[in-house]
Amino acid sequence: MSKDVPTRERSIRERGTFANHGDDPTLASYLSSLFFLLSVPSFILITYAGYWYDMYSYGMIIPVFAGLLVGSITVAFTLMHVLTR
Repeated sequence: MSKDVPTRERSIRERGTFANHGDDPTLASYLSSLFFLLSVPSFILITYAGYWYDMYSYGMIIPVFAGLLVGSITVAFTLMHVLTR
């Protein structure tokens, strides 16, 4: 993958393993991507499980899902803000 800046070309494995540059992926970026990739299916499952166990009515499925999504984004951004201060 070429860039606009003159740097040495590295393999995909080397870019992912030795993240020493600002454009390189890090463990935190992998965890963040994994969280956002898995959070939506998990929230859908949790929301429908609450409905199946009669915790709320059918009309509350969308608000509960929205609350879980907004809450998780708020927690993630707050955590990133606190850890990168």
